[in-house]
Amino acid sequence: GPRRKLPLILFTLIKPLAKITSYVLGRGTRKAWKKLPTTQQRTYLEMLNANRGAFMCTGAFSLGGLYYLYESHKQTCPITGRQKFVALTPDQARRIGEANFTEIVNDAQGIIVPETDPVYTKIAKVANGILHANSDLRQIYDKTWTLTVIDAPVMNAFVLPSGNIFVFTGLLENCSNMDQVAAVLSHEIAHVVLGHVEEKLTRTSFLQMLLLVPMSLLWVLIPYDGIGFVTTWFFDSVADIMLELPFSRLMEVEADEVGLVLAAKACFDIREAPKFWGRMAQEEEPLSEELEFLSTHPASQNRQDNLQEKMASALQIRQDCGCPPLDYPAPRSSHSES
Repeated sequence: GPRRKLPLILFTLIKPLAKITSYVLGRGTRKAWKKLPTTQQRTYLEMLNANRGAFMCTGAFSLGGLYYLYESHKQTCPITGRQKFVALTPDQARRIGEANFTEIVNDAQGIIVPETDPVYTKIAKVANGILHANSDLRQIYDKTWTLTVIDAPVMNAFVLPSGNIFVFTGLLENCSNMDQVAAVLSHEIAHVVLGHVEEKLTRTSFLQMLLLVPMSLLWVLIPYDGIGFVTTWFFDSVADIMLELPFSRLMEVEADEVGLVLAAKACFDIREAPKFWGRMAQEEEPLSEELEFLSTHPASQNRQDNLQEKMASALQIRQDCGCPPLDYPAPRSSHSES
């Protein structure tokens, strides 16, 4: 049957709400407990002990509800075959994207590159090539795609789940050719094709629901607020390093690999993708690989190595799509026409 639609506010506000709720409940319970006379505290403890079976049943019922929520919102990604947990509907993701689009465009007034500008035309040619070549994918053809180029020295591009592509002119200055621009755009479009925003928001919301009770108990048991804030910060940091950051890096690798295929189908010189990340690796801090576990993204050297491993199969896909043959070795600065 159809998946039950969960309220959009749950995904956008769950993290701050969970922190506030655990603080208020836990701290309030601790303060109220301290004010009780010893005899009354003993009475409550005896009551808790006598009814521990009922409390355990309530806990088990709650965990069962969370398990049902997880199982009923599992789906298989049609592109990668990976099973994922997604409670956000495509319509909800589109609404989030549209709201962000309006906000970003308003903030960028005065530095948006006009569509008649040659820089816009160059980027539009790349974006249109990727979208046209992959229009067989439902996640491509079911959206109204837009391109906004922002004149700022920022090496960045991103795509909202509503299909709004943003590119900063600083990206072009850091790419040796338009094939490298295509590699970056394909990666960002792949995030949308794979539904990563929906999956990440769902995962974050679910983790916050799981952590609500332990975090509340933490505030009950810790005697001083100062220690409580430090402990919760440490708890959050560990949860990020152990749960959130590895998942974020997994999604980046997945977008790299799928993006390589999207670019291959559009007949770009995909050999430029690992070259781009190789140059990024040279510009990174010396310990970036060792400290990768603290980052949302894999180290650039690891991204280059992974893309190089996937290159043979991606080049075969490019050939199967009837693309013009590539020059060998890969040119330093060229763009294969598509």
